[in-house]
Amino acid sequence: MTNMQAKNKTLTVIILTLVTMVFEIFFGIITHSMALTADGWHMGTHAFALSITFFAYILAAKFQNSPKFSISTDKIGTLGGFVSSILLGVTGVAILYESFLRFFNPYEIGFNEAIIVAVIGLIVNLVSVLIMGVHSHEHGHGHSHDHEHEHDHEHEHNETEKKDYNFIAAYMHILADALTSFFAIFALLAGKYFGLVFLDPFVGIIGGVMICIWAYNLIKSTSLVLLDYSEK
Repeated sequence: MTNMQAKNKTLTVIILTLVTMVFEIFFGIITHSMALTADGWHMGTHAFALSITFFAYILAAKFQNSPKFSISTDKIGTLGGFVSSILLGVTGVAILYESFLRFFNPYEIGFNEAIIVAVIGLIVNLVSVLIMGVHSHEHGHGHSHDHEHEHDHEHEHNETEKKDYNFIAAYMHILADALTSFFAIFALLAGKYFGLVFLDPFVGIIGGVMICIWAYNLIKSTSLVLLDYSEK
């Protein structure tokens, strides 16, 4: 998949996210649902993170043949992925913080409204995943097979450099949102029908930890590329 295709897919997901944000905030206000309104603003932060990915593609294309850059403009995409992965980590930490607070100060949950919000979020994110439609390996595997006889170490090094971390970071944001929505639906259903209210902050902690791990790995990978790290 080319950078242009990746940019167009990212833009489509941004538009979908913004439409959902406006929808949730509007109906949250007229129905006085804080859960719906809060999720709408959360969609806004999600759109902001994806916008970093989108503008990184624009900048990379603009300066592709510019003599002002002594290095490949692919680094712009990697930088976008680095910044986006930091935002992903901040999201994970925020979820952990909020989940720990709720263990000691549990909120009264409006299960019906919260379940509707979580289902909307999950549907939007699953559609976004389908739109993006490519996992990181496929997007990063753009080299020619004419070089298949090169040294294995050089091959692996080039493979890493060709990975589009900008796209991967955007994809991870969507997966993180889908994960939190799925966990939320599970916890809310368990709380509503079985009285297991403690599962709400518990699954929040699980989701927060997983997101932080994803963010750490992505920050590490993008940092090595930006620093031109080599094991040679």
